[in-house]
Amino acid sequence: MVYFIQEDYLNKMKIKNTILLIMLFSSILVTIGCSKTVPKTQLEFQKELLAGTGSYLNTERTWQLDSAILNGSNVLLTTNQKSYKKTYTFDGAYNDTDKYSGKWEINTLNKLKETIIYKTTNSQDSTVYDIVLINSVQLSLSKKSANGQIIVYAFKITN
Repeated sequence: MVYFIQEDYLNKMKIKNTILLIMLFSSILVTIGCSKTVPKTQLEFQKELLAGTGSYLNTERTWQLDSAILNGSNVLLTTNQKSYKKTYTFDGAYNDTDKYSGKWEINTLNKLKETIIYKTTNSQDSTVYDIVLINSVQLSLSKKSANGQIIVYAFKITN
């Protein structure tokens, strides 16, 4: 008789534990299923491709000049020009291997504005580029020069 009572008790405990586990997993699934992730806008995505997300070890991107096209014709770059790099940080800072620094911003899709801050004169100079292409490994920027020529700079990621 004692044996049957213990077995009955153990069966009830197994059923109770099984129900608790099912409820626990169900609540976890409902919580995960109902959590919302807001998709990034194209503008936010371009900023992250250019300069990183701001998360650990992803706070800047360095781009190295790979080629240039002037009015549709390839420009032969020197070794020094091919070693030119631009670094954009997630917080909006900018610097390059020519020792210029300043800030960058993308307020409009496919428009990159760089503002160089000259420390010796405390003056600023801005350039707006059209973003022709940007992805995780390539960046192409286009601008119209003062004499009306269009130049396209192609960069590759270095970090």
